[in-house]
Amino acid sequence: MTRTLTPPAPEVVDFLTAGIARFTKQDPAAIRPDSVLVDLGLQSIDAVLLSGEVEDHFRIELDPATIFSHETVGSFASDITKRLGAR
Repeated sequence: MTRTLTPPAPEVVDFLTAGIARFTKQDPAAIRPDSVLVDLGLQSIDAVLLSGEVEDHFRIELDPATIFSHETVGSFASDITKRLGAR
């Protein structure tokens, strides 16, 4: 079975990029949708805090562990975009 990813909404990618850049003290321009989350240096506590910010900003429920099931920024953004569409 082929799983189709929901294309990530630009505003979701931008929000995640800004948050990851802030937590990892990186230039946001260096963070792309195909960036691997663990390679960015995002610590577990930062990932949980970012998930909380996503919940507050987009008004969705998101298990903090969700981010750990995604390899890339784009994959996580696609998941959030899909949840936004399901509201």
